[in-house]
Amino acid sequence: MSTLHEDIPPLEPIYRKVEADSRFSLHYLKTVDAVIAVTTNLRNDAETAEKVIEPIVARIVDSGGFSRPIDPENTLSSLAASAEGVVKEAISAVRNLADALDRATFPIEDAEDVSRACGEAIGALKSLHDRMVDLRWAVLEHDADLATPDGKVYDDVEELVADLKRPS
Repeated sequence: MSTLHEDIPPLEPIYRKVEADSRFSLHYLKTVDAVIAVTTNLRNDAETAEKVIEPIVARIVDSGGFSRPIDPENTLSSLAASAEGVVKEAISAVRNLADALDRATFPIEDAEDVSRACGEAIGALKSLHDRMVDLRWAVLEHDADLATPDGKVYDDVEELVADLKRPS
């Protein structure tokens, strides 16, 4: 399991739920009712996850963070990067659906409701994606700030360039 800082609530279940619901939901975008239900579920999941993530980012960034690393093993960073990719896939799939709806040459029952639900889901998923990136970077920057430099310190640029050119 993760070795996250004890003051960070467990984010893995939230990320896993968004990831699972996003994957699951993409398979059921077939009927008008299903589309509205799925896009509404995606929007709700995104909004819920964002409400959990926002105060964590604020605490890390605004209050000076924590006195020790939050994610020393990069568990959260890896999980977040994976979940961000899945959220991007969900955004693309819902956008493709909305575009197909707009291009339809025949009447579609409840087209306005479907279009609105798609737009709301896309907006919420984009916002969630941005917050996930914010959190990942806030943690990475925080932990980097606390890291002890363990390499050589260069006072001369030429020496640095020479060392970079040297085979490992």
